[in-house]
Amino acid sequence: MGDYALLVGNGINNLTDGNSWSDVLQSLSQKYSIAIDTQNKPFPLAYEEIYFTILKTRHSERTENSIKSFIAEKIKTITGNAIHQQLMALSCRNIMTTNYDLTLESCLPDAAEIKNNGIIKEQKYSIFRHHQIDDKLIWHIHGAINVPQSITLGYEHYSGYLQAMRNYTATGSSYSKAEFNDLKPLIRRLSTAENEFSWIDNFFRRNVYIVGLTLDFVEIDLWWLLTWRERCRLLKSNNVSINNQIVYYLPACFADDKATVAKIALLESVGVTVRKAFGQHFRRSKEDEQHYYAAVIGDIRKAEE
Repeated sequence: MGDYALLVGNGINNLTDGNSWSDVLQSLSQKYSIAIDTQNKPFPLAYEEIYFTILKTRHSERTENSIKSFIAEKIKTITGNAIHQQLMALSCRNIMTTNYDLTLESCLPDAAEIKNNGIIKEQKYSIFRHHQIDDKLIWHIHGAINVPQSITLGYEHYSGYLQAMRNYTATGSSYSKAEFNDLKPLIRRLSTAENEFSWIDNFFRRNVYIVGLTLDFVEIDLWWLLTWRERCRLLKSNNVSINNQIVYYLPACFADDKATVAKIALLESVGVTVRKAFGQHFRRSKEDEQHYYAAVIGDIRKAEE
């Protein structure tokens, strides 16, 4: 089995009509009769605006539960496609995703019972939360629809999640479970053979290939992790050498866009390798998008050789 990890974004879901995040937001807008402007506002803040608007009319402590449950129900309609199948056919053990749906799990033959196998049973965040099916570990790092309250949407959730990530990685954490009380931070455990507990370990212990993820700047958790990892790598924190590679796949046709050029520069500054060898015609059709992802998967498969 290839000792590398994947980080999969929503791009692969967009290959199937009616499965986009925009479709979900449109349904949310219709349900609550709210105009959702996600073009001119970062979504985590737009979500807080939606939440406060509904809260002012409903006056219910369960308003957020209702919103997330509604979103979870809409996302259940997302179905897998050939690219989901090809990704899950790769030999790597760790598959991380920012997607809330369970289409990756559905590609595996033993996916009848999906449950949280995290060593710490989190109620809201997803530091440890994962599904294990046979030899695959699927980490829904922004939450999953089978636990709607874990779905990360607004700034409040992102901020709390980031705090938990920083505790696990940099400063240390305490949990009620006896053997994890005062768990040493990851950066102090890298030089030992101690067990891995979180998806975060992948970013320090093995190569990570990022596929179909826009990596918007509002995803402060991931940008913080990449930034902090690069600080530790360059400063050799705790006398640990961090030598794994983070590879970000970008369709070649976007490479010269002004906003993309700026993002590439930032990614390279935090030690990420940007690979833009495929997808010259990505913009033209869903068929071209599928060809792009198939080429990327072929490139990743070389890591198994």
